Amino acid sequence: MDIAGWDQKYRSGERGNEDSPTALLVEIANQLPAGTAIDLACGAGRNALYLAGRGWTVTAVDGSETAIELLQARAAARRLHVDPLVADLKSPAFTIPPDAFDLVLIAYYLQRDLFPKVKAAVRPGGAVIAIAHIPEPGEPHSEKRAAPGELRTFVAGWELLWDYEGPSRDPAHRRPVAEIAARRPALAD
Repeated sequence: MDIAGWDQKYRSGERGNEDSPTALLVEIANQLPAGTAIDLACGAGRNALYLAGRGWTVTAVDGSETAIELLQARAAARRLHVDPLVADLKSPAFTIPPDAFDLVLIAYYLQRDLFPKVKAAVRPGGAVIAIAHIPEPGEPHSEKRAAPGELRTFVAGWELLWDYEGPSRDPAHRRPVAEIAARRPALAD
C-alpha cells in the first residue's frame, strides 16, 4: 500500500486505535537499560510512546503524515516527548545514522533493502527487534511476507534474545508472524 493509502486508513480511524505496545517490545525493553531508540514504520506510535514512557529517548519514523500527527497528539496528551519524523522509508534518500541507537524497532513492516541500514544503526551492545507477517500455513510465499527463517538470517552473528514464528501474540494483527530480537556484539575492550 502506498503512503496515501495509509494516510486514508489513519484518517478514517481504521488504523491508529491500537494503544498497547507489542508483547515482544515489552519483553525485550524490560531487559534493557533505557537509551536511544528508533521506531521505524511507527504508525500512530503505540511502541514509541511505550518506550518514551519508560525513559527512552525515541525517534519515531513513518511515511504517513496523518499517523505522525496522531502520534504527536497522543504524546502531548500523555506528556511524553517523542521526536517525530515523516519520511518515506522506501526513498533512497532515507538514511539512519550508523551506531546511533541502543534499540531499533521495525514492527509489521518488511522492506528487505532496509535491513543493512537497520543493523548498522544499532550501537555495539544494542538490540534490534523486527516483526513481520509470514505466510499462512499452505499459503505460497509472497514478497510481502517474510519467508520462514528470513528474520533469523537478518541478524546472523548477533546474540538471539527471541526467535519466534507462529500465530501473532498481538491482538491488532491476526496473521502469523515472525518475531526476532537480537543483540549486536559489544566491542572488545
